[in-house]
Amino acid sequence: MKKKSLTWEQAKIVSHEHSHALIKAVPGSGKTTTLVKRVERLVKAGVDRRSILILQYNKSAQLSFKNKLKIALNSDDVPEVRTFHSLAFEIVRRGEKQKIIKRKTLLRPEDPRYSNLINEAYQAGFDQGSGYIPINDIEDLELFISRCRAKAVSPQDVMADPIFADEKPEYIRAFTRYCELLEENRLRTFDEYLIESASLLRSTQQIIENFRHIIIDEYQDVNLVQHEMIRFLATEETSVMAVGDLNQCIYEWRGARPDFIGGLFERHFKQTTVFHLSCTFRFGHTLSLMANSVIKRNSTKLERLCVSHPSTPKTEVTLRFDNCLSKVLPSISEFDGSIAILSRTNASLAEAEIALRLAGVPYCYLDGKSSALAKRREVGVLVVGVLLCLYGNLNELVSHPDKRALIFGFLWGADFRFEKGKFNEALNGIMARDADMWAVLEGSISASSEQKELVRALINLCDKEREETPAAEVLAHLKLSGLIDGVGAGTAIRTRSNDEKRGVVRIEDLLASSKIDARTFLDLILYTEQPSEGSDPLVLSTLHGSKGMEWDNVVVIGLEDEEFPGGKLRDDFKAIELEYEPITEDEIQEERRLFYVGITRAKRRLTLVVPEDEGLNRWLNNSWDSTPRKPPIATRFVYEAGLTASTSTSKVIYECITPAQQSGMSGFHQWYLKDLRRLKV
Repeated sequence: MKKKSLTWEQAKIVSHEHSHALIKAVPGSGKTTTLVKRVERLVKAGVDRRSILILQYNKSAQLSFKNKLKIALNSDDVPEVRTFHSLAFEIVRRGEKQKIIKRKTLLRPEDPRYSNLINEAYQAGFDQGSGYIPINDIEDLELFISRCRAKAVSPQDVMADPIFADEKPEYIRAFTRYCELLEENRLRTFDEYLIESASLLRSTQQIIENFRHIIIDEYQDVNLVQHEMIRFLATEETSVMAVGDLNQCIYEWRGARPDFIGGLFERHFKQTTVFHLSCTFRFGHTLSLMANSVIKRNSTKLERLCVSHPSTPKTEVTLRFDNCLSKVLPSISEFDGSIAILSRTNASLAEAEIALRLAGVPYCYLDGKSSALAKRREVGVLVVGVLLCLYGNLNELVSHPDKRALIFGFLWGADFRFEKGKFNEALNGIMARDADMWAVLEGSISASSEQKELVRALINLCDKEREETPAAEVLAHLKLSGLIDGVGAGTAIRTRSNDEKRGVVRIEDLLASSKIDARTFLDLILYTEQPSEGSDPLVLSTLHGSKGMEWDNVVVIGLEDEEFPGGKLRDDFKAIELEYEPITEDEIQEERRLFYVGITRAKRRLTLVVPEDEGLNRWLNNSWDSTPRKPPIATRFVYEAGLTASTSTSKVIYECITPAQQSGMSGFHQWYLKDLRRLKV
């Protein structure tokens, strides 16, 4: 296979000398190849391999980069390639050995002691005695703690920091107890390793060898502690090279900050040379033009455009106007090459799972798991509800592997109000063989008339429907009983509540359009064959999870503006409504970056599944690419992408139309053509 030559942008980075460097790289720009070539050049120029440090964001990226270095250098003796955590472990280990800090034990998330510690912290913060704590509440506390640790703030700092002013005091109390428990038990989590290593680097000379060259990938994803580690690692003789893309900063909720790569790096590392990798090798001109058109709406100045290299495929971009995936997915499954379905919300992925099962299309999640349906609480509510309507009991779940998850989802998702400490008792009681479900519920829930009425309504539905009854009709009866009203009400977290409610809406739409009967619906959820070995299943992922990946075909679903970026529900959902805070401009900009990340995962074909929207049709017919002033139905990001104009300009490029024939192009698309000539590609 012929070896690809470097572009002139890549070659400048490879040959860079002396000063610090910041590389702003578009998706698919070959940054890994460029960095490998740079390290290869440094080693061949005589730089000691032990004086070069390469930091990767996660373990898989670290191993991949190390293997590529071994091939490039034709040797197993390669420079240090680490993750931030592995570097922190080494620094803390040396600090312990020199008795600068106390010896402590790493507390991993899978360690039972961690569960006990986080539960005890939660109980202290929320003044709750021993007993069941919902897993989602634990996850929310963990996210809060992670945010605090990413900023390296103590509980005292949190109390005084206006950024945390709107947080529940219970979370702050729980965080305080969490820190106390770690200290009392001489334990460190991964986050504590990062914080202590940054502290050691700041206060201790020669805790680790000096490096002449430090290279950091995915710099837009680092948090404050990791940024500080780099600052304290670098000496006056060190050349630091950071690589990233501000437009792919989508993890602000866990501590990443766009300003690290958008100005802060240059402020902290003087005499920085800024380079650009603006040529993508992943997708064609139509998609490049659309991605540029979307991201230029953000407040950050667009310094360079993402421009497609001639070697990229002519990526086909299509819109599918359809409110139901069951009509769309059968044709998608026939695409050649790898396929991924991406969504902003897990609720849309739940709908996609059922639609794929209905179409008989094999699939898996990005992490390799075959399904996430049973763990969704609204699915537990619907499955148990339909079983009761058809048979009056849960006998069909007796030996089912997802029995516990489904019953848990039913009890929690239906928003039964349990007496203190009675939830686990109810769950275990209903799990027991030959359990009297109604007696268990009567003995566990509160004595309010509303709760008793819900149980009576469910009893009245038992064994009243037939297997051949349309599933949509059975769901309508469950809604009338009040069972669905509680979905999403069991959590105080708005985004999680919305996702559960949205899941019901999605499934309701799917059942109404597919016209399947109640028995078929149960079979789709409970008895689906796994993909056969050797098959290449379609991949499901959230947009966040897709970052760093690429597929031949990408399908983006859930593109309603009220959901993405709005985060709201459709108006026709009649369950308990929560109060919504208006989405801020900063949040819209992060959501826009998320859309940018999602569409740039595609290589050969991008399919955007949007709801019927006359306004969007008008935008397409007029070749517009502006943000609509009135709230649209389809997400505003599809409006901003300017599919029609991007397709026309792409045709000009591929057909080599002369400049005289390009007069109708916008100034923005003229800029793209100029960049093509500037890059000489």
